[in-house]
Amino acid sequence: MELLGRFNDEMTHAFDEAFGTKWAEIEDILAIAAIVVDRPVTTRRLSELSGLDRRAVSRMLSRLRAEGLVTTRASQADGRAVEVILTARGEQRAQALRTTMTAFFGRSTDIAREISLGMLPAHAPRGPAASADPIELLRRVCEAGVALVRVMPDTATEGRLAARQRAALVQIATQGLVRPNDLAPSLGVSRAGVAYIVDQLCAKGFVDRRRDALPEDRRAVVLEATAEGLHAVRAVMDGIAQQRETLAELFADVALWRPSAAASETPPVSAGPGRPAA
Repeated sequence: MELLGRFNDEMTHAFDEAFGTKWAEIEDILAIAAIVVDRPVTTRRLSELSGLDRRAVSRMLSRLRAEGLVTTRASQADGRAVEVILTARGEQRAQALRTTMTAFFGRSTDIAREISLGMLPAHAPRGPAASADPIELLRRVCEAGVALVRVMPDTATEGRLAARQRAALVQIATQGLVRPNDLAPSLGVSRAGVAYIVDQLCAKGFVDRRRDALPEDRRAVVLEATAEGLHAVRAVMDGIAQQRETLAELFADVALWRPSAAASETPPVSAGPGRPAA
C-alpha cells in the first residue's frame, strides 16, 4: 500500500507539472486524459469515463476554458451533445503532458515491478517490453485508482476526502505516529498547507493530534489515525486484495512499458469551432 501511495503521489506530481494543475484529483486526470486521447469527446462521455457528475465536469471545463485550453461546440453527430475540443494552447499542454508522462513511466519501472511482485508473484514482468501511448497508460492506472477510491466508506468519498487528504491519511495510518512536518515533502505543500490538510482530517474525525506520545519529546505534536480513519484505510487495503490480480497485471505492464515512436509524435490538432474535423 505504501508503494502504491508513493507511485500515485509521484504520478500526480508529474501530471500537475505538465498540465498546470495542483494535486489533481484522479477523476480529473481521467477526464483530461480522455480529452487528450478521445478526439472529440462529449461532456456526457467525460462523465461516464471519469465518474464525475455533470456539475463536476462543468466546473472542470470552466477552469480549462478560463486557461484557454479547451473550447466546446455542438456535436456534429448529435446536436444535443456537447463536444470538448483542445485549443492550440491546449494541444501544447497535451504534448507537454505526453512528454512528461513518458519520462515518468520510464523512470517508474522498478517500483512498478516491485508492486506487481508484491501483489502476485506469478505476474512478475516477463517477455518483450510493452509499447503504448503514455496517456493511455496513465488512463489505465487512474481507472484502477478510481476503483480503489470507490471502496472507501461513504464518509471518505463523495468529495469529503480530497486527494491530498487521502494521501496524508494513508501515510499517517501506515506509519503510526507522524509529526505534521513529516507530511510536507510527500504532499508537496508548505507547512501552512499541511496544517490545513491536518485540520480537515481532524474535523472529519479521521485523525487526532496527540502530545506526550514521544518519550524523547513530550511537547511534540504527533498525528494518529482514529478508528474511523483506520477503517477507511483498511477498506482500501481490502479493495487492493480483491483486485490484486488486475493490479499485478497492470503494474507488470507499467514495468515493461517503453514509449513507441508514435507516442512521441504530436497528434493532429483538433478542428476548432466552425471548422470541419480532419
